[in-house]
Amino acid sequence: MRTTELTDFGLGLRVDGFTPAGGPEPLRTLLWEHGVLHLTGFPRDPEALTALARLFGEPREVFPAEHRMPGQPHVRLQSNVRGLGANAGGQYWHADGSFAPDTPLVTVLTCDEAPAAEGETLFADLRAGYTALPGDLRDEIDGLDGGFPCRRIAEEDMRRATAMRTVTLSEAERSSRLAELRDFVRPLVATHHTTGRRALVLNEHWLREIPGRTPEEGRRLLDRLYETVTRPARVLRHHWSVGDVLVWDNASVLHKAVPAAPGQRKITRRITTAVPVTEPRWTVAPTGEPAGEPTGGPSPGRRAGDRARRTAEDTSEHRGRRAAAPDRDRAALATTP
Repeated sequence: MRTTELTDFGLGLRVDGFTPAGGPEPLRTLLWEHGVLHLTGFPRDPEALTALARLFGEPREVFPAEHRMPGQPHVRLQSNVRGLGANAGGQYWHADGSFAPDTPLVTVLTCDEAPAAEGETLFADLRAGYTALPGDLRDEIDGLDGGFPCRRIAEEDMRRATAMRTVTLSEAERSSRLAELRDFVRPLVATHHTTGRRALVLNEHWLREIPGRTPEEGRRLLDRLYETVTRPARVLRHHWSVGDVLVWDNASVLHKAVPAAPGQRKITRRITTAVPVTEPRWTVAPTGEPAGEPTGGPSPGRRAGDRARRTAEDTSEHRGRRAAAPDRDRAALATTP
């Protein structure tokens, strides 16, 4: 196995010649450190991709069912072709699975048809973004939560998607989806489940408020955080080719899809995997900062999980809104998070 860094700022790694025969730990270690992996020459048949995803945890079933690959309930078909899988999702900065605060996700994405122009995926490092914040701002957000009114957002998105006919949902499917979601607040800074490294928690769609701040104050603060994390000089831009396989850690990076050029098709397949989390035995994080010790009290990660379990109804008066994504993009969000 040979590796090559994709940037000069530590985000992204090209991995040549990886095979699962060596076990999961080498690839896991690389992913937790670099955030994004580009696997070259990796087989892309359903069995191989599923086996790759299982190196990190249990693949999640795709909702709604019409976006699944036939016979593969955990594989989502994505395209910019109307009527073919999930359309137009992800054209905003986000981490997959932000609506499930206690379940870190790893994403596997492969490309079946690549546009000749544009259509890239952008990645930004939430860990480096936290470190790059001015000290006073870092101290400020260390004590703040973010509000994620996921049930309300999902209900709005599914209603819009149905009206725009981008998806067909029965009342039973809508009710089932809403029953799986909840409104919650969680800290704006999280501790990585494995490395203990600290990272920002951001999502331009699901994160809507800063409890205790007015909507205007909350939006100004979030704008500063996004501006720092997504600074162009610190963004990894992946240009897709047919056969590419990317793996990324949603606890460490944000990503954003760039629309393909007019008339260009883009078709991909995605698996998201729930990472099993056990109590970590942190010593010192890769940044060199103390990451907390589980003994003698709850770890930072455990404290974050406990706080995430509070519901956003406790702070319902603080419902500021960030500028929303375009209607067609938002129409796909609840069904393609």
